[in-house]
Amino acid sequence: MNQWKAYIAPILTIVFVAGGGWVTLEAVAQQNEDIEERVATVEEKLGQQQVIDVKVQQVEVRLERMEAVVDKILEIQQRQMTNQAAICQATGANCR
Repeated sequence: MNQWKAYIAPILTIVFVAGGGWVTLEAVAQQNEDIEERVATVEEKLGQQQVIDVKVQQVEVRLERMEAVVDKILEIQQRQMTNQAAICQATGANCR
């Protein structure tokens, strides 16, 4: 009977350590799953942000083109007004 008592303590210790190890492995696995979900969420948001950044860049390029067109239109209008004023002055017409 004493021999059994000598084996019971180490066996119980091994069982408790194995059980604790199993619980730890389960907790680590759960944390790993949580981290994977967080990473997936962050990657998705980054992808969305990259799409938004590309769209913003496209809008900026379009605005720059529109500004160039508006500048050209203003230049043409100023030239036309100068020409009209010169014509009015040369002909003596009332161009108001």
